[in-house]
Amino acid sequence: MSDLDYIELLDWTARVVVLGKRGSTPPDAPPIFERLNLGISPESWCELIKSFSKLFSTVAGKPHIVERYRSSKRKQKFTLKPEARQLLTV
Repeated sequence: MSDLDYIELLDWTARVVVLGKRGSTPPDAPPIFERLNLGISPESWCELIKSFSKLFSTVAGKPHIVERYRSSKRKQKFTLKPEARQLLTV
């Protein structure tokens, strides 16, 4: 993802999530998700952002990526909460 794409994604997210922010979500915002091929819907993205600290404790990411790694201290595989897994599984 390019820096410009990342900034566009952050801007879109802030307009949707931050209550009381001036302006509105531009009508062309949803195609950002299609163009970036994030593999997640705008609705799921917003839910992840709003509930991030509840959904993730140690690591965050798509289930197939997270499960490839192990904790350096305990040598155990990382796991995701079912709610996070559901939002991130396409």
